[in-house]
Order: sequence, then structure tokens, then C-alpha cells
Amino acid sequence: MIEVAFLGSGSTGNCAVIRAGRTTVLLDAGLSPRQIGVRLARLGTSLDDVSALFLTHEHSDHVAAAGALATKRGLPVYATCGTLAKAGLPGPLFADLRTVADGDEIALGGGDLTVRVTRTPHDGVDPVCYVFADGTGHRVGVATDLGHLSAKVLEALSGCDVLGLEANHDVDVLREGAYPAFLKKRILSDVGHLSNDAAAEGLTRLLGERTRIVVGLHLSKNNNTPTLAERALRRGVERLGANVVLEVAGPDAPTGWYRARPAGGIG
Repeated sequence: MIEVAFLGSGSTGNCAVIRAGRTTVLLDAGLSPRQIGVRLARLGTSLDDVSALFLTHEHSDHVAAAGALATKRGLPVYATCGTLAKAGLPGPLFADLRTVADGDEIALGGGDLTVRVTRTPHDGVDPVCYVFADGTGHRVGVATDLGHLSAKVLEALSGCDVLGLEANHDVDVLREGAYPAFLKKRILSDVGHLSNDAAAEGLTRLLGERTRIVVGLHLSKNNNTPTLAERALRRGVERLGANVVLEVAGPDAPTGWYRARPAGGIG
């Protein structure tokens, strides 16, 4: 069985925990080490159980605690060359830094967990998303910081048992809001962030027979609300008549565990 929980998701910091069998890993580290520990404890686990950290890209809301986790906790850090170079991580004499690239598959824990790497369209140096699979073929896919859903991302995430997908902003709220024009342009670009409507449209191409849970991620504090995001994502789900659990993760508290299994459900 594979499961995921989102410790925090949004513009102020992103971090998720994935576990399968005896193997537990973190995805991104945009919260403080203390907050990561506190939120893991609320889920019945701890940093002592974590065996690796995977990074999507170098922006601070995804890597703020990566250096501390690498040096003080000794966690191996998996990321692309570009991310490792730009994230401000200590050199290889002080940390276990492991390079990944688009198309790679990494096996951890004697086969407990397999991690597939896919390049994403974002304005980082070399951003990626990950799909995590257990030994039985159940998959958890997580993708945020997407200007659009590229063919590669669609192929990688299609049919995951549990899908975490960015729903960053409502386009009308963003356009009418107080952000400066250059920032609005960046967010709306093909290497910016995924809107609620784009995420909803993407669901019609991503959901499969095994998909049981969809979680909206990386909501903007200023340009979105949980209600707007959930409403849009639900439209995408309802277009297919899919029977899935739909929730939205927030920045301030962890979600529960989302478990990938044939019967579905959060557990």
C-alpha cells in the first residue's frame, strides 16, 4: 500500500510525505524543519522515519528547509542538476546530493517505492514532478508549479490512484487583483501556474479507472479560495461521472493520509 499526506501546500510553503512499506520520503521542503516535524507527528510519524527528500525545483517555497534536512538530518536529496545548483544546498562534502533527470526511475527500500521523474513546464531552471509507485503498481502522482499540462506530464500522471494537482488561481480574481502586471503575466504564462479551470480541464484527461482521490494543491492566498478551487475541480470530475474523493490541501495544517488501494477512500 502507498499513501501520501500533504503537510502544507500553497504560496507560503510546500511539503508532502509519501510512504510505502517500510520506506518514507518527503516531497519538497518549503516549511521549516520544526513545522515539518510537528506536522509529521500529527500523522503518527516523524523525521526519523524519513529516508530521502525529493525536490521539484529551486523556488524557496519548495526548498527552504532542504539544506537543514540534508546536513542536520543527513537526508539524501534527489533533484535535477539545475535545481541542486540553484537551491543553495551545501556541496557534496556536506550533504548527500543525488541527481535525477527527466525519464529516470529510482527504486528505494528494496523495491518498496519506485519514483518516476518527469520534466514540468515552469520558470525554474530544471523543474520536475514525480509519480511514486509501490510494489503492487498503485501510484501517487503529485504535480504543482505548472504553466500548463504538457504531453509529458499528462502521460506521467494519467490514471494515478491518488492525484495531487495544482489549482493555483482563479483567472478572473488574478486579473482583477492588485498584483503588478508583470507578475500577472508570469503566473498566466505557459511556464507559470495552473489555474483552477486548467486543472479542471486536465482532470478530464488524467482520471482513470483506478483514480480514487484527487487533491487540489498550491492554492494562491491572494488569487484563489478553497471554495473556488474545489468548485472548478468538481466540474472536471463530474464531466466524467467519476466516483472520486475530492479535497483541497491548505498551507497551515496537514491533510490526513490518502491511501491508494482498490477500494479507494482516505482511510
